[in-house]
Amino acid sequence: MKLSSFLKTHAVAIAAVVFAGGVMSFKTMEKKAATSYFYNSNSTAPGAFANPNNYGTSNSGGCITNGSRPCEISVPDDSSLDDVLSGKNNTQVLNMSINRKL
Repeated sequence: MKLSSFLKTHAVAIAAVVFAGGVMSFKTMEKKAATSYFYNSNSTAPGAFANPNNYGTSNSGGCITNGSRPCEISVPDDSSLDDVLSGKNNTQVLNMSINRKL
């Protein structure tokens, strides 16, 4: 009897909490979109792979599964290409890249 009385008395508050929880669960499930940047330089010099000026948003030359240059770097919307590449050497950038270029 007490439970029924409690539910009737607080029905609006319970509904608001359930609704807010449902809305928040969708908000946390949102995925951030990413931007793809493609390596558009022929340089394999030290530090060249971490230079944001060597990347563009269009892929010239296509990607392959192995090679000596990175092909694509995926950058989350809450970051920048410079943030992702900063302080990395060629090997680190190559390891984080998606596919390679000859």
